[in-house]
Amino acid sequence: MAFYRARPGAHRRVVAAAVAAGWALVVGAGAARADRNDLQLLGLCAPHAAPGIGAGGAAAQECSWIQRNDPATSPANGRDILGVSLNGDAQTRFRSLMSELGVVIAPRLQTPADTLGYAGFQFSAELGVTKINSGRDYWNGVAGQNPANPAIQRDSYITTVGGFVRKGLWLPLPAFEFGAGAMSILGSHMYVVQGYAKIALQEGFHGWALPSFAVRGSASQLLGTDQVDLNVYGIDVLLSKAFGIAGTARIEPFVGWNILFIDAQSGVIDATPGCDGVALAANPTSPPAGCSMAAPVNRFNDLNANFTFPQQDVITRQRWSVGFKLKMSVLFLVGEFDLAPAGHSVDSKQPAAARDTSGTQQSYALSAGFDF
Repeated sequence: MAFYRARPGAHRRVVAAAVAAGWALVVGAGAARADRNDLQLLGLCAPHAAPGIGAGGAAAQECSWIQRNDPATSPANGRDILGVSLNGDAQTRFRSLMSELGVVIAPRLQTPADTLGYAGFQFSAELGVTKINSGRDYWNGVAGQNPANPAIQRDSYITTVGGFVRKGLWLPLPAFEFGAGAMSILGSHMYVVQGYAKIALQEGFHGWALPSFAVRGSASQLLGTDQVDLNVYGIDVLLSKAFGIAGTARIEPFVGWNILFIDAQSGVIDATPGCDGVALAANPTSPPAGCSMAAPVNRFNDLNANFTFPQQDVITRQRWSVGFKLKMSVLFLVGEFDLAPAGHSVDSKQPAAARDTSGTQQSYALSAGFDF
């Protein structure tokens, strides 16, 4: 097909404008976001009545995973915190939340099987919406949820916006393409960096009935939170077929399957965020509001409430994708629908095996930009 050829220097101006627009989209979204989708993993813990917390010994709630000394057996140690005990249910909640969040940040296909060609490159802005099973208790692990009030209205979808660049290459292998980009998770301070490499095993024979076929490897990393170190790796297989439209445009429907490997490692979590551990250490005989009124013998006792979720096996999820790419001259539009069946993986590292109880997830994505 013959496409419009720009004047010398026009491509560079268009590329610069595309980069500026994509960056403005990501930065602008970050400036406007709230924090309801920020991770707050302590919310995975069901609260219970705590022994005399705050000034005057007022009753309060604290994480039920906290273990305190029993004054009846060891009166000298009062209600000292002995540690934090995570049972199988706690680890299952963590695994399930990471599984669904991993699907949210996993790189989408957003391209047909054909590569851009060794001289081709692409700039795009992308919008994605992913369904989450927000009614389940493991989504209490975000700041916008309230474990004490499970009836609170919850978001059923998480929205992301991003900017990406893709480039075709002849090396290291023919019909090779790589891409990289970043996206912001709206309603949070979190963002994601992504990259992929794709090789087309069969492409370009658009006059044949044979479809194009490619495989892809991808990686994604969540940033902007100290609650977890979350990385998602994927292997994709995709098919597509190009069709000309009136000699001026081209549409390429595509379908793909991928397997996701979600690796989540917990950060350090404070199970007593209402207690100022520094103030407690400075004056253990008169605990500040929010700390146990039973004066601890150990002034650094509050540090015993810091914990991490044990490291688990990699979580695996599958995902099916279907979409299309419509191109006219240097402009293109991509629409994609993804379906990730419910997770079923089980952790084998811990005695109390954690199960992935995540539900089925769907996502919808649109991208548009310049394809040279």
